[in-house]
Amino acid sequence: MKLIYAFLILASGGLLPGAASAQNLSGQAVSVHDSAGTERQTFSNAETITLRQKVTNTVTSPNPIAFTFKILSPAGAVLFNHAGNSAPGTAGTAQTQLAGLSINSFYVSPGNYTFKGTASLDGETVEKTASFMISSPNITLIYPPYGARGLADKPLTFRWTASGASRYRVTVSDNAGLYNALHTALNSGESSYSYPDNPSQPREQLVPEQVYYWKVEGLDASNNKISESNVYNFSLKGQASAQTRNVAITSLDLSSPALDFDKPINLKAVLYNSGSATESNISVKLSLGGIAAQDSPKQVLTIGPGEKVSLPFTAFMPPGQDEGLAVACADLFDDNMPDNCKTRLIAKDAVSAGPAGPVKKLSYEEMFQAILRRLGPEAAKALEGYTFESLSCGNCSQDELALVIAALISGDAQLVGASVSGDDGAASAAQTAQAEAAADSGAEGEAPPAEETSLDVTPLKEETPGEWTGYTEARGKEASTFVLRDAKEWRKLWKTLSSEEAPELDFRNSMVIGVISGSDDKAETVRLLGKRKTDEGVAFDYYQIEAPAGVVPPMAAYIFRVYERSEEKVSFTRLDVKK
Repeated sequence: MKLIYAFLILASGGLLPGAASAQNLSGQAVSVHDSAGTERQTFSNAETITLRQKVTNTVTSPNPIAFTFKILSPAGAVLFNHAGNSAPGTAGTAQTQLAGLSINSFYVSPGNYTFKGTASLDGETVEKTASFMISSPNITLIYPPYGARGLADKPLTFRWTASGASRYRVTVSDNAGLYNALHTALNSGESSYSYPDNPSQPREQLVPEQVYYWKVEGLDASNNKISESNVYNFSLKGQASAQTRNVAITSLDLSSPALDFDKPINLKAVLYNSGSATESNISVKLSLGGIAAQDSPKQVLTIGPGEKVSLPFTAFMPPGQDEGLAVACADLFDDNMPDNCKTRLIAKDAVSAGPAGPVKKLSYEEMFQAILRRLGPEAAKALEGYTFESLSCGNCSQDELALVIAALISGDAQLVGASVSGDDGAASAAQTAQAEAAADSGAEGEAPPAEETSLDVTPLKEETPGEWTGYTEARGKEASTFVLRDAKEWRKLWKTLSSEEAPELDFRNSMVIGVISGSDDKAETVRLLGKRKTDEGVAFDYYQIEAPAGVVPPMAAYIFRVYERSEEKVSFTRLDVKK
């Protein structure tokens, strides 16, 4: 950054001996200018600015007039402080400036900033301030997300991240170039806009299944464009169509007893079409203990309404594991995403593929208390606000509860949103453990994001954001936590984890949450349980599994996982009790 200092003395009287007396400095003025020298009150964070001060001295002094420049954040914190400019104490008007100051060198967030200029001579100081607005040149669109299809929102509300603009212009068009736009509207600075249900012009009425394009621009008080977004697209659901789309994995069972985990394990998943439309080319995937079955995925060419298809899979239990979670998922974006996956915990004592006999049933409260006892006192504190209301196996048996607890402890099931999620694996199809993730969705009526369903599902494709685990250098004695919201931070951290190229992620809609165990933890594994709302923002719960006695982990264990992007404050809570 190159700063240019300058001063100018305009004499208005003869030289007089002696020191300046009180009130010798007056008429001070401060101003903020752009790189062309024009005085402005609104800037973007990509610009450079010039700060100017002017003061009048009535009595000549042998000492110089000293100037200081300060910039205060919207919250009042000092972000920039420069001293060193001075002018001779000659009677007259003195002017000085600080040019070529990059806004990005002190910018923290969009808002009103304050330039505070001071001039001092012989113990006398005068001060003046000037306010100016800084906005971000970029606007991030939030809802509808890019490429959203079949929206049924009424009203359809567009949402974006504020850039500090005085107002926003929303443009909706039927072409990607936004030529001859269908609808344009201005708001008063809010970061949302609801499309009218009954617009004034017929061509503004949105048509089902038509692809539309939208963009947001930020304007200053003089209606100059100071920020803008990319162009996103969406479509509305066909209201006239009575067809529904829904396929579900209704059961996931052992085809034969799992007597030896060194041998292949045979499983059977049942795909059912409960919708009214025939579906085609559905990919069904199955994994066991996080490892894809050797014959996964399988393709279902067609499945008609009311039809069931039974799919056999052969999988291996990961070496050294006594139990693992089997997950079967149908890859189709339909009207009810949560039932697209089915899970079952496969343990060494699960030798029978048939249903269990009658056993004691437990209430929600009994289940909750049992899980709290198993996880420990720290978990009891961290789980305040969680509920079992969304768990559909309310009358789980004691054996089924043990499987739920085991899945929670192993990390195969997670706590998500405001509910406990996890599939017992021994319950019937109607006893699937579902997660209630509506509290975390970005807007009313939105389906919960795929990464916030009840359980971790099959390993994702290489080009799809997911989860990464392994070992790396510890950052300290205690565990280190990470919240990554941009690609530069992600690539920098990834270099410490792998020599390969960092996976490409869409940080407009996603963020990465991570934990690296400490050097004193001796952790074999780190698990993220899930996300929950707090008064301050969002919290992520995690725990560590210590290596068995006599086993020394090669390095510090880590886990990094993609979640839906949130600008809220993030905190972490460790649930396991360290001995």
